[in-house]
Amino acid sequence: MSADQALEWICLAAAVAALGVYLWIVAIRSKLIRLMTGLGFFLTGVALFQAPEILAATTSLNVRLALGCLVLAVVAQIAALLRTRPSWSGAERRAPLTP
Repeated sequence: MSADQALEWICLAAAVAALGVYLWIVAIRSKLIRLMTGLGFFLTGVALFQAPEILAATTSLNVRLALGCLVLAVVAQIAALLRTRPSWSGAERRAPLTP
């Protein structure tokens, strides 16, 4: 398996994971995500589905680095979406501003 084929499969796996997690979050925990904020995550997943065609059309290292960065962005966004946060109790948790 060549490096390009490995990158294609990694991109496709990241795309499936991104779309799956996005749809799961929207369906199960819709109060925790704002749809327009999560739209970038969704569109990143859709863009990664185009990776095999993009890689076949070019030999540029910059394209491969950009696809790698998109995969890393998906991993970071999944980690951010799936982390658990305590519910807001109504109490102000920030320190008061002092003059």
